[in-house]
Amino acid sequence: MWWWITARRAHIVISAALAAYVLLLVVLQDTTTELPSPLTSSGAPVLLVLMAPVPLCAGMMSSLQSRLLAAEETGVRPLKAMDTALVLAVITAALAVGAAVDELLDTTGALAAGRNTAFLIGLMLCIAPLAGARAVLLPAAWVITVALAGFTPTGHAYPWTVVGRDLADPYAAVAAPLVLAAGLAVQLRARPTP
Repeated sequence: MWWWITARRAHIVISAALAAYVLLLVVLQDTTTELPSPLTSSGAPVLLVLMAPVPLCAGMMSSLQSRLLAAEETGVRPLKAMDTALVLAVITAALAVGAAVDELLDTTGALAAGRNTAFLIGLMLCIAPLAGARAVLLPAAWVITVALAGFTPTGHAYPWTVVGRDLADPYAAVAAPLVLAAGLAVQLRARPTP
């Protein structure tokens, strides 16, 4: 077990990414900014906490891409199941931290950031077999796209954005676990990339 954790650098990379995630949740809280939108004549207020999952997604991809291919191809341990458990543990930690930050600081966006983390990691895992380590760019690109073009002129997030939706939004509540499940299914079936 320890060799797998060391090979994935989970003890270092995931810990640092989770610390950055917590820091962003605490610092940004419910802060909004108005960004220009190419779709509307004026900008829409965007919660800055939308970008909190990006470092955690980057840490997750870095950890999953760190591997000892020769040892993993000849070994008999269930590495894909262990990688899936790591992904689920990170998402569980993101949700737990989000709930704690919302409770302690009386905010509303931190738990939604945990849901967004699940969605963005799922998206990233879906394209990882094709893009390899470059899949790490998708969460950042998705958040930027949502910030610039994901809001109606009245300031409401479009349903496709998922990450821009409120915590109680039923569409986002269904889309996030579905995309995560799809990403995990792809990860379980895909051959590891060098």
